[in-house]
Amino acid sequence: MSFLAVPLLKLGWSQAKKHKAKKDLQKYQNAQNAGVYPPDYTEQHAMSGYPVGATPGTTIHFDPPEQSKGAKLTFMFFSGLRFLQFVFGLTVIGLYGKDVHHDHSEKHVWHSKWVYALVTAFLATVTAAMHLILPFVMRKAKPGAGAGPVLLLPQFVWEFVVTVLWLTLFGIFGKMYIGVHLVEKGDKADDATSALGDASKINRMRHAVYVDVINLAFWVMTASWVLVRWLKSRRLAVASGFDAEKGGQI
Repeated sequence: MSFLAVPLLKLGWSQAKKHKAKKDLQKYQNAQNAGVYPPDYTEQHAMSGYPVGATPGTTIHFDPPEQSKGAKLTFMFFSGLRFLQFVFGLTVIGLYGKDVHHDHSEKHVWHSKWVYALVTAFLATVTAAMHLILPFVMRKAKPGAGAGPVLLLPQFVWEFVVTVLWLTLFGIFGKMYIGVHLVEKGDKADDATSALGDASKINRMRHAVYVDVINLAFWVMTASWVLVRWLKSRRLAVASGFDAEKGGQI
């Protein structure tokens, strides 16, 4: 019969805990109906930590903690960086869009390289605009809100994709136009350079290449920052035993 002793003790202990909890709940409800709280309740829930004048049943709103000076400066720096991404993205659209517009007006075949440049600049500009607008909208809707750890990984993946797009764009047009100048031979231009366009187009494309590499540097910086934030949030999640990606315990 000794093998029954442990289950019976566990059952008895469980029933005793349930009875005590039920009794405490009944005691609290009776005291609440009477407007008087048990002494042990007021000791466990001291009112010294609550605002002056707060009473049981009062809805209390706590202000979100203020950001540190370093966090504010970091936010301002990367907001400025997003603004530069937006402006330089529009610049690339203007530089390459002139040739695409010319081909369209003359009913010529659009060059795929120029179309790729427009698509890359458009995606980057829209992404930068979203990063400029969404933080303020989220903070207005919910003070202190920001990109959560769950969103940081897909955000980094997209930033990495845009960075690769800029790198490819710089490689394509850098190979075509860096170091290229229109060389005249008598009354005709050199065949190797005339195929790239006239003097104004070559100069414009050379400037566009430098704008491309500036955009590449901007997106490398923001992608690296998002990666650092995700790694930091991941370490904090592991330390607290919480899986940020799955939204549950590890």
